[in-house]
Amino acid sequence: MSKGRSLVAGLLVGGVIGGVTALLTTPTSGKNFRKQLKTNCGKFQDTVNKLKNDGVALKEQVIKTAQEGAEIIKDVGSELQSSIQEWKEAIKPHQQDLKKEIAEIEDKIKQLEKTLQN
Repeated sequence: MSKGRSLVAGLLVGGVIGGVTALLTTPTSGKNFRKQLKTNCGKFQDTVNKLKNDGVALKEQVIKTAQEGAEIIKDVGSELQSSIQEWKEAIKPHQQDLKKEIAEIEDKIKQLEKTLQN
């Protein structure tokens, strides 16, 4: 939010500096200059209002996107948890087989060690 405020502050300061510069360096008469100043001031106000409206629209879009993102992350998290649970259930029978095979391999290694020691 501070970036938006600094942008607006920069625009305002730039406008004031531009206005003062125009006052000091203008080659036109006072009447013409006032007319130009009114026109330019109106354009500047329109620009500031447009920036303000665009900023509000951007803020609303960011909030909406953040909310949608949170919902999607929540859904993905739930799906991931269910997938992990399904995977755990699917590998349970294989875990017992692997434990048996590992025990058999350990027994064979022990037998091989005994054989090598003799």
